[in-house]
Amino acid sequence: MTSFPPLYFTAKAFYNSFPMSNPYSIFDKAEKKRELSKFLEAIPLYLEAMRLSGKDPELKAACYFSLGDTYRMVGDFTKSGSCYRAAHKLAVAAGDETKALDARVGLALSLRATGSLKEALAIFNESLKAYKKLDDKAGVAFTLWSRAGALRLKGELKPAIEGFKEAKTLFSRMRDRGGIGYCLTGLGGASRVLGKHKDSNRYYTQANGLFRETKDLFGVAYSYCGIANSMRMMGDFKGSLKFFKKAKDNYKKIGDKVSYAYTLWGEGTALQLIGRDAEAQKDFKAAEALFMETRDRRGLIYCALSTGELDFKKDRKKGVKAFGSALKKAEKLGLGVESRYARELLAAAQKAPETLPLNLA
Repeated sequence: MTSFPPLYFTAKAFYNSFPMSNPYSIFDKAEKKRELSKFLEAIPLYLEAMRLSGKDPELKAACYFSLGDTYRMVGDFTKSGSCYRAAHKLAVAAGDETKALDARVGLALSLRATGSLKEALAIFNESLKAYKKLDDKAGVAFTLWSRAGALRLKGELKPAIEGFKEAKTLFSRMRDRGGIGYCLTGLGGASRVLGKHKDSNRYYTQANGLFRETKDLFGVAYSYCGIANSMRMMGDFKGSLKFFKKAKDNYKKIGDKVSYAYTLWGEGTALQLIGRDAEAQKDFKAAEALFMETRDRRGLIYCALSTGELDFKKDRKKGVKAFGSALKKAEKLGLGVESRYARELLAAAQKAPETLPLNLA
């Protein structure tokens, strides 16, 4: 991953005497907002800096790249992908191989988020080789973390855990506490899906402490949600609801629709398991609307499975139909974990319907 070249700072110095129209100052303000997880406040600043960037392709590329990151953090993956593509085009034109790689990895993260795993993994693998060739340690660590997340979604959990641990080792060598924290959350999520719920809770709790120390609001919210889900899997439903509320409160401040939607789904699942079906249905419907808005196909599959469980109680055929439809969609996207959940629900519906609802990780 790169820093801005000297020309950027030379041009920035020239504009310092024009504060009202200084795109570099506006860009810096946007960066500070983004660092504080104030993503919705950062976006208009980046757009204004880009509008004023004139013939400075480096500033324009920096704006596009940061907008890609920021749109991705609030769940607008279509805009995020477009910005990364624009940043990549400018970096290629400038002959900056590292920035071009950074933009490609960003694009792959947006693709990963919408369920395009095959394409995302191809980019991660290609970029990882290129970063190693350039001896870009930060790029290697970030791409390892990114790829591990895609492997987790694909259902390749052991390779995902190995990837998160390898990335964590590299981030530790660089003393990158943020990178360490996000590797811990990755380990927490993969451990939960593997059924290692105590390990999951431990990883998320460690990450939460680190994020609170570094004042990473998004990380705090994300780890709260992870803690809540690990508690839910261990049967502490009331305890999990407290942490889901903490996660929701923080995500509201950030404006991250996708993460908020996943938190609603987790909370709804906990409510469903303690018999509060009306409240669960409300959460699932709200999550579904947000997933539709952000085009998160994986999230929609989770909602279909959970709503299907509620329907199963009243109309078994309707519930089974929902499970079968979700299975086809998950398999088409290559989502191994979600495919497994759909098959487990179908098996339970046929052999042991009294076990529904299942506590899906």
